[in-house]
Amino acid sequence: MKVKNCECCYMPMKKDPKESGSDRYCSYCFVNGKLVAENMTLSEFKKKSFDSMVNMGINRFKAWIFSQFIGIAPYWKSRKN
Repeated sequence: MKVKNCECCYMPMKKDPKESGSDRYCSYCFVNGKLVAENMTLSEFKKKSFDSMVNMGINRFKAWIFSQFIGIAPYWKSRKN
């Protein structure tokens, strides 16, 4: 069963521009069979996500709001930082 939101960045899976090869993670978080956030802290991942969203043309305020939701994603809730 597919999840509604990426379990790492919490982006809605229906907004994912391409298939990641995972039914739990979006194509931005799961690249070449590996989870991008694997060796990052939550703060580092939020910063990377914010910067990526701004580079894609998303308004800075919206990008900041979206990056704050990352902390409630299952991947980060289950991980000890």
